[in-house]
Amino acid sequence: MPTRMKLTTTLAAGVFTTALAAGVLAAELLGGAVGTATAAPALEKSVSAQASAGDTAAAAAGACLRGAWKYDGTKYAPMGTGYYVTTDRCADIQVKADRDTRVKLCYLKDRDPNKETCNRMVTAKAGQWKVLGRDFRDGVYFYLDFVNSNAHKTGLVAG
Repeated sequence: MPTRMKLTTTLAAGVFTTALAAGVLAAELLGGAVGTATAAPALEKSVSAQASAGDTAAAAAGACLRGAWKYDGTKYAPMGTGYYVTTDRCADIQVKADRDTRVKLCYLKDRDPNKETCNRMVTAKAGQWKVLGRDFRDGVYFYLDFVNSNAHKTGLVAG
């Protein structure tokens, strides 16, 4: 029976999981199948050394995305004057929009409204996780700013 191993890599669009068995590479993107392809034997050997580190990263990424909150807004999410707050589940702030939308991440350095910083506007594709910011410590206040204030926006946010 061939040895089966799993390697997980965190990508900007989500978590990419691969399983190698008998020279066949099977891939799955968190939330849906991607497809299969033939893997070279050299790839099987080089990937095996990275499998345990990948499993640890996958567990952390999975916990982060499973703990995502629903967002619902027009110009900002959360609506009103509130903020989302980063948790110990995630190092990055990510969104998964229900429809393609332009969004930017804004956050408060040291929880100080006078130290608001906003990243550049990016497109979040429908149904795909998009990283808006990396390496945030726990307890950072943040919100989402959408380009079109007339359209209703919904999706998930993890941070």
